[in-house]
Amino acid sequence: MPQADYSAALENARRILAELEAKAAGYTALTIPPPLVLELDEKRKEVERLEALVAGKSSDLPNTLPRRQPFFGREKEIARALSYLAPDDRGWGVLIDGIGGIGKTALAVEVAYLCLEQARFDAFLFVTAKRDRLTAAGEQPVEGSASSLDAMLDEIARQLGDQAVTRSSGAEKRTAFLDLMRNYSGPERRVLLIFDNLETLPPDEQTPLFELLRRLPQPCKAILTSRRRAGEGGGWLRLERLDWDTARQIIAERMGRSPRLERELTRVGEGRWQELYDLTGGSPLALTWALGLMDRRMLSFDRLLDLLRGADPDSPLHRFIYQEARREMGADDWRVLGALALFAAPASFESLAAVADLTRQALESALERLSGYALVDAETNDGPYTLHPLTRQLALGELEKRPEEASTLRQRFARHWLDYARRYGGRNYETYDKLEAAWPNLEAAAAQLWRATGLPAGPLRDEEAAQMLGDLADALDNFLFFRGYWDERVRLAAWGYEAARAAGDLRRAGWRALDAAWIHHLREETERAGDWADKMAAAMEQAGNRRDRAVATHLRGLVARQRGDPDEAERCYREALAAYRELGERADEAIVLNDLAGLMRAERKEYDQAESLYRAALEIDRQRGDKEGQAIYLGNLGLLAIDRQRWDEARAYFEQALSLDREIGHRAFVAFDLWGLARVLEKEGRYDEALPLAEESLAIYERLRHRDVDEARDLVARLRDRCSG
Repeated sequence: MPQADYSAALENARRILAELEAKAAGYTALTIPPPLVLELDEKRKEVERLEALVAGKSSDLPNTLPRRQPFFGREKEIARALSYLAPDDRGWGVLIDGIGGIGKTALAVEVAYLCLEQARFDAFLFVTAKRDRLTAAGEQPVEGSASSLDAMLDEIARQLGDQAVTRSSGAEKRTAFLDLMRNYSGPERRVLLIFDNLETLPPDEQTPLFELLRRLPQPCKAILTSRRRAGEGGGWLRLERLDWDTARQIIAERMGRSPRLERELTRVGEGRWQELYDLTGGSPLALTWALGLMDRRMLSFDRLLDLLRGADPDSPLHRFIYQEARREMGADDWRVLGALALFAAPASFESLAAVADLTRQALESALERLSGYALVDAETNDGPYTLHPLTRQLALGELEKRPEEASTLRQRFARHWLDYARRYGGRNYETYDKLEAAWPNLEAAAAQLWRATGLPAGPLRDEEAAQMLGDLADALDNFLFFRGYWDERVRLAAWGYEAARAAGDLRRAGWRALDAAWIHHLREETERAGDWADKMAAAMEQAGNRRDRAVATHLRGLVARQRGDPDEAERCYREALAAYRELGERADEAIVLNDLAGLMRAERKEYDQAESLYRAALEIDRQRGDKEGQAIYLGNLGLLAIDRQRWDEARAYFEQALSLDREIGHRAFVAFDLWGLARVLEKEGRYDEALPLAEESLAIYERLRHRDVDEARDLVARLRDRCSG
């Protein structure tokens, strides 16, 4: 064992001992706390033992650890591994598992060196079954690897200078190995064994290895690394992707080795490094391999990203990471992996079963195998389930080789989430939390259906996908509006409009145009709102009924008012109002009464008439039991009260509206109510109370890019000045 390593450990132990003695000096000899007495005694013994080692009394103790490499992050994982190697832990040590390239060996070696520095062990014996390693030049063979359990035990015996173990085999060899460890280890020769890359061992040799480990004599411990979870009796640690800060440190360290890398990565700027991190999935091997490839082939940063985006499942990176698992995966495993790759967020067991179309037993068996190979991660045994980004890339690449199976999985995925949206969407605001939790998967289903239509690049390729896309938009449009997914609502509306037009369903196209127009109107993107209003009117003129055409006229009135033409706006409103009343469309009647009241309030300054119209709209929705409409009209009555400087009246209206809007989760109107209450408090000089309400309102408006954001920003600025003054 290198003398310098013992010296460093001794220096560290002496420093800690000095700190403990200084702490003990604050007590009399009889009042030192017992835990501190024990800690002092143990640390003094450790210092004595290290002093003996530095003096050369145990220079024959072996250390066959690989050369230590720069190591970043993984603090929590290191702490857990060290806890499993503590003397008071009754297990044999720790198994570190995870997909290939996630840093298992690097962590094992780093933990071993930390044990060396902390003098936890005296002998460090490393043996690997790894056959190949991945470099920028390709896969390279690993010298001295052991291809069987017998070979691994022989290698450790040779490191200890023993020949008896090598002359036996099978069960006899394992017995001889345990005898060797019992004879060799002791208080002055604590041994740490590192068995690396166990997944390459034949399956029938892994059970005997864990049986052997359970019989290791104390104080021996072991660290195992494997791409497959196995064994009992020790701690288990699964490695996940690196966090971004650790990946950034690795990139910076690699830049220090290569002037060319440093120039190119400095040129593109640190802001873009995360693109490389995302494409390599937080895998340290993939990250360092990509940087090595970039350096070796003199690639630009953008060219490297292009190569990573286009990597197929047979690329050297994927082949190296997944070679063991791919040899053993069956049809059900590939089906589950392919289904899971379609999910943009964690998949529940039920959702995954619906998409994979497997029985519960078959799915459980497949998930157990995939989880054993670290290809699937689960928060609990029952899910939800996720894939590492590189595993997702592998699965999607394999799906491309199986177009029929891929098409079937995608259809089931889209159908499952359409059914989910229908169940929890529409106007059932009480269930919107379920839609919000599942939104990434709902969005993925929408994008998948849009791609399946083949639009807009060519003619409609899949009429069923177009129909399902329209159904999904129908189910989600109110949720998207309520919960503030306004960009997503515009995108889904635009897709739905194109799909409906291509399928010849002009009436549905018209309603999708309304969805888009309404968001642009609320953002005061008037020309875009006008374009969509024209599209709606044209569609309804050809295929709509009288109510549809009245809604189109109403929408044109909104655009006219925003363009500064109140006369045209009033004409459109009154024309729509007459139609709604004739048709008995009470909800629509209330909405247009509200818009007409707004015009009377803001443009005409006819406050009494505005109040009458607001109250008429409010009464309609009270009779209908529509909480959304009631909240809107109460808030607008509050706004009218502000115009009239009736502050107590305004407060009462906004408080009622806010209670309803929070109940139904209508974020845009929550922001409006908060703004109104903050205005009342400002007028009353209660600036400290008003400011948090105004700030919450502004945060919502900024995220929505709402037309009232500047007014909210001005209010916050005034209140901050008042509070600081």
